[in-house]
Amino acid sequence: MKFNKAFSLILVLAFFRVLSALPLSIFYTGDSHGVFEPKLGQDGLKYGGYPVLEEVLNRERAKVGRSLYLDSGDQQTGSIFASLVDDGVHGGAVIDVFNRLGLEASVFGNHEFDFSYGNTKDLAKRAEYPFVCTNLIDKPTGKPLGGVPFTILETGGLRVGVFGITLELLPEKVKAENVSSLRILPRVDAINLYLDEVERKSDLIVVLSHQGFEADSLMAQSLDHRVDIIIGGHDHIWSQEPIMVNGKWLLYSGSHLNWLGHAELEVENRRVVSLKNRLIPLVSERDEFKSPLNDFIAEKMETIQKQMSRVVGNIPLAWTPDKYRSTELSRWMAQALATEYQNIYKPELAIINNGGLRKSLPAGPITLRDLNELIPFNNTVTVFSLKGSDLIILDEINMLHAISKPHDICEIAGWEKIAHPQKEAGEFEYLVNGEKLDPDRVYRVISHDFVAGQWDKYLGFKPFDVYDTGDLFLDAIIHQVELQYGPEDEARD
Repeated sequence: MKFNKAFSLILVLAFFRVLSALPLSIFYTGDSHGVFEPKLGQDGLKYGGYPVLEEVLNRERAKVGRSLYLDSGDQQTGSIFASLVDDGVHGGAVIDVFNRLGLEASVFGNHEFDFSYGNTKDLAKRAEYPFVCTNLIDKPTGKPLGGVPFTILETGGLRVGVFGITLELLPEKVKAENVSSLRILPRVDAINLYLDEVERKSDLIVVLSHQGFEADSLMAQSLDHRVDIIIGGHDHIWSQEPIMVNGKWLLYSGSHLNWLGHAELEVENRRVVSLKNRLIPLVSERDEFKSPLNDFIAEKMETIQKQMSRVVGNIPLAWTPDKYRSTELSRWMAQALATEYQNIYKPELAIINNGGLRKSLPAGPITLRDLNELIPFNNTVTVFSLKGSDLIILDEINMLHAISKPHDICEIAGWEKIAHPQKEAGEFEYLVNGEKLDPDRVYRVISHDFVAGQWDKYLGFKPFDVYDTGDLFLDAIIHQVELQYGPEDEARD
C-alpha cells in the first residue's frame, strides 16, 4: 500500500510538472566586437562597454529566477582590447571577460577566425563556456570543432538544448587559410544530425546563429517544430519585437553592446507557450565602476599602453593629411584598404574620407600610438556596391568640396580620371582598374562605416548591398603598414 501511494504521488507530481508553465529568462548579446569601455554621452551617462554590461546583466539576473546568458558570436575584432595578445592568444582577454560575466554558451562568428585556425581553437580552450559548433567540422579529426556539436544547459530543473550555426559562407568572410581545415555542413542538415538526441535531453531548443537575418529566416522555414528559438547575429540588426517565422521566435540584440536582449518565456510540455522580448539599453549613471571585472580591464589596459610604443614600420615618405586634396597619405591609405581585403571581398574600388586622417608623420619609424593618433576613430570596414554612373556623381561632389569646403573630399583607389584626347578641354575619360568605366555596371567597394553612413554628404548616392564587417579600419591599416614597411621577418608573417 505504501508503494502504491508513493507511486501515485509520483504520477501526480509528473502530471502537474507537465501542465505547469515554467518561467525562463534568456539574456543575450552578439557582435560585441571587443567594446571594452563605456562611452560618455552628452547627458553625462555611460553607454555600452563591458562594465555597463556587467552592471545591467547582474541587475536583471537578480530580478528573475531561472535564467541563461547566451551570445551569438563575433566577440572578437573591433577594439585595441580585442587585438591584445594575452598569453599567446589574440583576443584572449575578451574570452576572460565573458568568463567573468558568466556567459553560458556562444557560437563562433567569422571574426573568431581572424588570426589563425590555431588561435580560434585556443579561444575555445580558454573559454569556460562552450562554443557550440553544430555545422563546423574539423577536417583532421572529422569531429565538430572543439568537439561540441550541441550543449544542454540546466537551470532550475529546466533543460535547454543549444545548437550553434556559423555562416556557410565563412571562407568568403575571412582569410581562406584560416578556415581551410574546416568542413562546413549545410545548417539544417547539421542540426538534424543531432535533433532527436537533443530533443530527448531537453525541454526547450535554441539555435545560436551567426549568419544574418535572411539566412536565419530560410533556416527557420526548413527546421521542424522541435526548434523553438533562434538567437541571431552577424548583420548587426536589432528588434525590440520578436520575429515569428514558421513557428520559431527570432531574436536580435544589435551590435557593439548597445543593448542586452531579454526574452521572458514560459515553457510548458516542451513548448514555448508565451514569449515577451525587450532590448534593455546598456546605460549607466555611475561615475566609475568598481568590480573584479573592471580591475581586470584596467590591468590589461596598462599592458596595452606599454605596447603602444612598439614600432610598426618605417615609412619612406612623410605622411601629411589634407582634407581637401589627394595626398601621398590618402592615396596610400585607400590602396592599402583595397589590398588588405582583396582576397576576401575582392573590391574593385576603395573609398575613404580624407578628414578621417588626423596626424602628420615624418618619414621613418612609426609606432602603434602614431597610427592610433593618425586614425583616432573607431570606424569599421564596410563593403557596399555602386553603379558606374555613381562614380561620376562622386567625382563632381569631390570637386565641389575641394572648392567650397562644406565637407572633406574622398580618396578613391582603383579609379582614374584622365583628359579625353579627342574631346574639348574639361572633358574626361574615366577608368576603373585600367578599363573604361561602364555607367551601368555594378562595382564592389571597400570603405568604412562613416562614409557609408554619411553617403548623402560624401557620395551623393545611396550605396546598396551594404555590409559592415565589424573590422576596425585602424586594424587593417596597422596590418598593411607591418606588411609593407615592417621588418622583413614580420612582413613574412
